Amino acid sequence: MIEKKLILCGILAIAIGIATIVPLEYMMAAQAQENSNANSTAQINAEIPKVEPMFSDVNITYAYCDANKIVGNDTSTLYGAGIEAVVNFTLNPDALNGADAQIEYYKFAVSSDQGPIINMGYYIVLASNQNIVTGIGGPNGTVNFASGLNFNGPTLGQNINYGSGGQDINLDVWSPNYAMGYVSNNIFGTDSNNLPQAATELRNAQTLYIDVSKLCTVTVNGNVTVTTPASNQILQHIELTNLGSGVGFMYGSYVQGTMPLPIDMPTLPSQSGSSSIP
Repeated sequence: MIEKKLILCGILAIAIGIATIVPLEYMMAAQAQENSNANSTAQINAEIPKVEPMFSDVNITYAYCDANKIVGNDTSTLYGAGIEAVVNFTLNPDALNGADAQIEYYKFAVSSDQGPIINMGYYIVLASNQNIVTGIGGPNGTVNFASGLNFNGPTLGQNINYGSGGQDINLDVWSPNYAMGYVSNNIFGTDSNNLPQAATELRNAQTLYIDVSKLCTVTVNGNVTVTTPASNQILQHIELTNLGSGVGFMYGSYVQGTMPLPIDMPTLPSQSGSSSIP
């Protein structure tokens, strides 16, 4: 009987020892995993830069709509309308703080007294050096990075076309505190009696408006991106002056040659090389 009790006590002692060792190993493994997760989180947080808006001010200085635009050559003719805007973007001095690059996407919503017509998209990439961005372009507002990252502009469920392009700025060699952008959209068809809807709506308008809003700020560090959606705040609202049938709509002023590309301007009395609305 005594031997049986000793055997039972020995088995019980071994069982208690195993029960004690297993939870200890489990706890040590769990603690190691927790420490690993904490280190990974700290590394990710270190890679994610602080997000600051790129531009402190966005201002359309000139806009023109030719609602009866016709272009062509010896073989074909296109009929429709075109709208364009020259925009000043003022740099925020805290932009690109600790990041490889930032992108800001904007919407230029064109409407008339009869309702919305078209949304023009535009974007600016600010890179810390010339080796960060390898290309931009396309109707989706795509930015290609040397890291292999390809980022497309947001649409937020809206019909936004980035076909007018954007611009890539290298902060290393960029001295002014502002950027000048060119936003445009041409809507053409081959049949003058069957125009695209947006062209027809521009021709039927009595008054034209453009509302500027920011869609988001994208901060990039390596392959890590932080997208910060913007509010629905209207940054600028302008009304284009109706210059009369066959002339179009215009806002602000522009001197030809200010930008390194030709800008459409209406023919106004006593104007040569510039257009302005008092």
